[in-house]
Amino acid sequence: MIRMSPACAMLGIGFLGITAFMGCATPAVVFVSPNYNAQQIKRVSVSGFNDAPGQPGSGSMVADVFEKYLFNLHYEIVDPTQTQVDAVISGSVSELTDTSEQTVMVDIPQEETEPVYQEVAVQGRRGGIRMVTEQTGSQTVMTDQSVPETETLPARVGLSVRMVSAKGGELLWSGSGSADGMDISSAADAAASKVIDALQKRLANPKPSTSN
Repeated sequence: MIRMSPACAMLGIGFLGITAFMGCATPAVVFVSPNYNAQQIKRVSVSGFNDAPGQPGSGSMVADVFEKYLFNLHYEIVDPTQTQVDAVISGSVSELTDTSEQTVMVDIPQEETEPVYQEVAVQGRRGGIRMVTEQTGSQTVMTDQSVPETETLPARVGLSVRMVSAKGGELLWSGSGSADGMDISSAADAAASKVIDALQKRLANPKPSTSN
């Protein structure tokens, strides 16, 4: 079991907790070659993605999702069997987990009333003064009570992808990232969209190539 504070527990408990984890996946990381020329890359094929470890079929599923987002980069997507292509895209699924549940211990604040004691001087039977401890009041204190709660963890998909020139095999761009979702399908969509968005921004502001 995992112990959580009340604030963290409120983010993760139950079905609504999935949305709270949407930002927990890694941001997209992209690289674009200084030699990338958008005017020379028009026809692109997707050769396929490698499966996630122990997840047969995950590569083709994520590749299909990623392919539809490639249209945002204004490529003409052609069948991999076509020979007249400018570049080839391949990739792999680095992470793929479905939604799951786990039990966490949540500290819930509780009010408790405690007696307050104080030493007071009283007259003894034989005329002497002695000190005794008496309850003089009460006070309210806050304590944490640990209770078990069920936390729903989101699905997560991570991917890495690269484009190489069909002529010379030069790496033109690469990207990687992961995202969470209500299920594997929505997580794959979010991961593909995240990487494509990052590539789109990077391609819109290319760094000029340098020459010696």
